[in-house]
Amino acid sequence: MNLFLTTLIALLAGIAPVQAQPVNPSSATSQPVVVIWFGFDDATVRPDYSDNRRSLAELDSLMSARNFTVLDTLRIVGRSSMEGNYDYNHLLALRRARSVKTYITKHYPEFQGTVSMVSEGEVWDDFRAAVAGDASLPEVSRTRMLEIIDSDATPDRKEARLRSLPSWSAYMRKLFPTYRTTTVTPHYWTLDEPRIAEDDMLASLAWMPQTPAIQLQPDNLAIPALMGTGKRAGAGKRASYERTIRPVFGLSTNLLYDITYIPNYGLTSIPSFSLEYYPKNSRHFTFGADVEWPMWKHWDDHRFLQINNITLWTRRYFPACEERFHGLYLFANANVAQFGIGWAAKGWEGEGIGASLGIGHKWTFGRRLFLDLGIAAGGFYAKYDPYVWGNDATKRYYYDYAGDPDTFRERNHRWLWGGPTRAYISLGIDLFNRNKRRAVK
Repeated sequence: MNLFLTTLIALLAGIAPVQAQPVNPSSATSQPVVVIWFGFDDATVRPDYSDNRRSLAELDSLMSARNFTVLDTLRIVGRSSMEGNYDYNHLLALRRARSVKTYITKHYPEFQGTVSMVSEGEVWDDFRAAVAGDASLPEVSRTRMLEIIDSDATPDRKEARLRSLPSWSAYMRKLFPTYRTTTVTPHYWTLDEPRIAEDDMLASLAWMPQTPAIQLQPDNLAIPALMGTGKRAGAGKRASYERTIRPVFGLSTNLLYDITYIPNYGLTSIPSFSLEYYPKNSRHFTFGADVEWPMWKHWDDHRFLQINNITLWTRRYFPACEERFHGLYLFANANVAQFGIGWAAKGWEGEGIGASLGIGHKWTFGRRLFLDLGIAAGGFYAKYDPYVWGNDATKRYYYDYAGDPDTFRERNHRWLWGGPTRAYISLGIDLFNRNKRRAVK
């Protein structure tokens, strides 16, 4: 190894290359690893959460009892569970580590230079070990889960495939909260040991986080800024990618409207379309619009069903949807409508507005199709006028008004409805995939 690299390592360690030797913390010191717990999608140190009150007491005891030297280091490692986007979870774990670092430097500012921080991200190795050692799992389920975990797919693809297995939900409830942590481990150094070999020094520094500027390896100094783009630094191979399915729109129609039947009226299927927009960077929220326009006219029987209705809505899916949106969701909608309904000698026409809240579930099939089911309740307020048929020789409908024609005002009646406002079983198709590539890690 050249002299420059040896000197650089020594400078990074803060010691002369022939005088310092790391001591194994497990044998030289008995200080335990401190674990700080975090809630789902949370990166704030909360003393009242889980067992944090005891953990923070251990951390305070550790910091108070030890006089750290310039060579001692507190290594902070942020971790996350596997729900959601892999890159987001890596940043979430880093935020957790940074939050613990802020806690330490705020309460013990004299140790600011001794803190090392790194993100472990999603802990797939721990998860695999838990699955492999879970005696309660049927052998078929364990084998299937391990095949997915050990596959070459990206972490997000693995998660999507594992979600379809019944055992995934149980792990999310019981095991995944134990992964949302940050660990604090002390590393102590001594200055009175004999000279050590350069390879041993490198091995002792293996736990240190790799910086984005310089990566240290034996006989190799790789600086990414000087490497060609599109290749992995130091590997000499071009990065590989895979395409992911991320539709832009979902188009569906309400099957319940197609079988609508009104007594003494007959089949009254209602043309309808629903268009759902999937935002590019959203994992939970979508936006959409519904349009219905039945135009039934039976002049001979004096029956009419003419409605123009437009509904705008937003949904909040509970699963984090990386590819296609699916699963349980809540939604809120608002609508405006114009109607003209005739029934034998009587009829009503007017306009109205409404709003409602509902719950639904979407199932996906194949690469495109989906089935959507939901129900909503709310209110609808309308202004209308009744009208009757056959007031004069035209045999057409006129307003049911017996007063002075000069005082007649349209939409003189009011109607307020509260209760069920919407029900649907929709069959749809996802459209227009985005051209999105994901690097295979």
